[in-house]
Amino acid sequence: MAQPLENVVALAQANIRLGLKLAETWRESGQKLIELGTKGVAEIGEETRVALASSLSADKGTSVNSVNGHWQDMLAEVEAVRIATAQEMEAAVGDWRKSWAEALTLDANLPAETLFKPWLTMLQSVAPSPAPDKGVTAKKS
Repeated sequence: MAQPLENVVALAQANIRLGLKLAETWRESGQKLIELGTKGVAEIGEETRVALASSLSADKGTSVNSVNGHWQDMLAEVEAVRIATAQEMEAAVGDWRKSWAEALTLDANLPAETLFKPWLTMLQSVAPSPAPDKGVTAKKS
């Protein structure tokens, strides 16, 4: 028979693993976005400089098609990072749910209420009792 402490430890481990996975996913995603932004700004800036320089020297209209192409490429890469991050986060939450389900079913005789009942009882004992309603008073005739 599994002890309640084992269940609590398993739940805490699941929570820690979820937090670590989310933090790592966000860190990686942020790093990729920083790299994309740095690369994109450099490419777009250089392309814009060349387009402006050629338009000033040749007295033609500025061609922004190549600049727009870089923007579209960068936005597509950012969207790919966003989708990959969302998928990793969804997988992490799925693993977390699975860990919780396994922890709560370590012992078929230990329902979730038994695991949380001591905590709920403790919280109820320290919660302030509601004050009686003084707003309504009976009027004497």
